[in-house]
Amino acid sequence: MLHKRARFSLTLSFTFLLLSGLTLPALASRVYRVQPGNTVYQIAQWHGVSLESLVAHNHLTQADLILPRQVILIPPPATLADEDLYTVQRNDSLYTIAQKYKTDVGWLRQRNNLTADRIYGGQWLKVPANPAPSPSSTNGGGSSYVWNIPDLMARHPGKVFLHGDNSRKQVALTFDDGPDLEYTPQILDLLGQYGVKATFFLKGINIPGREWVVTRMVREGHLVANHSYSHPDFRKMTPEQIVAEVQKNEALLEKISGQRTALLRPPYGEMTEEGLDHLVAAGYQMINWSVDSGDWKAKQADEILTNILTQIQAGSIILMHSAGGAGQDLTPSVDALADLIITLQGLGYEIVPLTNLLPVQAYRSGS
Repeated sequence: MLHKRARFSLTLSFTFLLLSGLTLPALASRVYRVQPGNTVYQIAQWHGVSLESLVAHNHLTQADLILPRQVILIPPPATLADEDLYTVQRNDSLYTIAQKYKTDVGWLRQRNNLTADRIYGGQWLKVPANPAPSPSSTNGGGSSYVWNIPDLMARHPGKVFLHGDNSRKQVALTFDDGPDLEYTPQILDLLGQYGVKATFFLKGINIPGREWVVTRMVREGHLVANHSYSHPDFRKMTPEQIVAEVQKNEALLEKISGQRTALLRPPYGEMTEEGLDHLVAAGYQMINWSVDSGDWKAKQADEILTNILTQIQAGSIILMHSAGGAGQDLTPSVDALADLIITLQGLGYEIVPLTNLLPVQAYRSGS
């Protein structure tokens, strides 16, 4: 708990910010966007965390060098064994939270060092931990799914990739399922604005009528790659069916770009050993990802930014989407992109095409 003098000083700081017309950061929010004039020390003080924990949590190499709009993730407070963290929702009160967790307001006040009952949307509160589920309550059958990517990598060394070289501070942005006429052009606009090149794994069924979007990708220096024609699960298909799916999409892309794709991201990242055998023989390399943005299910841009920035490291291949299914809203993906680029660059990462990150060629020569 802050001493009275410290609380008075912090109150004066908040008052000054309000009078100056600056935005007061939401207390205990998971994501904070740097405003002009901010320092890391200020941000740590506003959110009640130590400077050291904030620097470590965000992998800041220079604590005094942050950029406006750079995203800072606020580390959660430490909890005891009988505590969980709860994010305060709009219209919550201490009383309703106490009821939800079958405790009393006094417990919440004491564990969270609250001197008043006012709480804020987005604030973290310590609440009673739910008991762990009994092992006997789980389904003994389990799932029959087996992740086979390590086996595929061993079967075809240098032909299957999840990430790049971690000795260089480079990352790659990749976008699946395009093109479309709503989100893909907005993503291309933002990439152009910030001078970033990306890789688009395109779905053939989405191409007819949108050929000009693919042409724009190529013209603006992005890589176009194969994501199958109709987005089936390759692990449920024969090798011949897999090859037919890939070749049908390849023909569409070659007609537009004049080049034969050499990079493939299978739908859902799934592939069979025999299917990969056939595709490698045809000159393909398989590119999955190491950082899943979860953008296809995110409701807000902050969810996407948190997903990425808590996983990012040198050599990361970031999975995002430039188109979705019928009625799917990818507005959060578009909203997150500029802040993501600014933050990655602020952290010292170079955002590069896959051909710079990996020992691969984007296109195949010959017939």
